[in-house]
Amino acid sequence: MRSQTGFTLLEVLVALAVLAIAMGAIIGAATQSINTVATLRDQTFASWVALNQINGLLLESKPWPAEGSRTGNAELANRTWRWEARFSKTDDPDLRRLDLTVRASENGAELSKLVAFKGKPPEKAPTDPTTPAGQSPASKDKSPFPKSRQPSP
Repeated sequence: MRSQTGFTLLEVLVALAVLAIAMGAIIGAATQSINTVATLRDQTFASWVALNQINGLLLESKPWPAEGSRTGNAELANRTWRWEARFSKTDDPDLRRLDLTVRASENGAELSKLVAFKGKPPEKAPTDPTTPAGQSPASKDKSPFPKSRQPSP
């Protein structure tokens, strides 16, 4: 009788079962990794939207924001992002707090939240057309040098 080489049916079935369990774990890990990358991408884009909106709100021409909230949409990465900005009082009367949140949709989860502060701009003094730029009217006739160090003509 000849000796037979190869695997028995039972050995093949056990090997397939081990392979199936290992492949399930690998697919689960890959799926989790893909979900994590997608979440991080969305959070990164949302933080960029938040930074853009905060900069826009802090630099807008309105000198002093009223208390309350504003909402809007922003386009980034071929998507529409929903943002909400809320200005509120602080202990300092010359300072406003700005809380800005960004969501992927109207009722979506909060993906980014940033806080900023805006100071009240100083009251503008009337300008004198004869005063050089960068010099206050009070110092118009004053020399920047002390009397003892004024340059000779």
